Amino acid sequence: MPANDRAPRAPWITAAVAGLVLIGLLVTYFAALRGDVRDADRQRAANRHLVQGDLNAEENRAVDAAATEMVNLVSFRRAQFAQDWQRALDGVTGGLRSDVAKNEKQTQAAMDKGKFDLSGKITHKALEGPVASGRTRGYTVLVTVEGFRSTAPDTPLQQNLEVTVIRQGKRWLASDVNNIGISS
Repeated sequence: MPANDRAPRAPWITAAVAGLVLIGLLVTYFAALRGDVRDADRQRAANRHLVQGDLNAEENRAVDAAATEMVNLVSFRRAQFAQDWQRALDGVTGGLRSDVAKNEKQTQAAMDKGKFDLSGKITHKALEGPVASGRTRGYTVLVTVEGFRSTAPDTPLQQNLEVTVIRQGKRWLASDVNNIGISS
């Protein structure tokens, strides 16, 4: 039998096809995919102002005021109830103020009967966005507050609230509160 001096073609064909595939992948990467990375970088740079915590001074004051007023609305001591209630009233306006005012006697009676004080703490707060109604400008703020009874300090009652705060003079006051709990 004569010896076949010719080298088999299969490895050369495989190498040529692999080389063409590699060239195609490199062209795709640099021409198409690399452009997407540049676009994503531009988009991230354009949205840098939306990063959490990157609020202007007015927005920060509005968020802090919403959080403070929600704590004030759930924190009352029996020994200083009148002062605590007045503090809560001083931080609200409009329809919310009248809603809070009409519950004073019921709140105090329940606390006296149950022999407990109420306190609260903010666990989360975030700016949702601006609101405008006529000449009134303000912000909607999302607040998560945990309320506690002094008789059950390890059992918080969590509330997720949407608070509208408006500027009156130099102060931010809560004008509306909506519970935004999970519904099924």
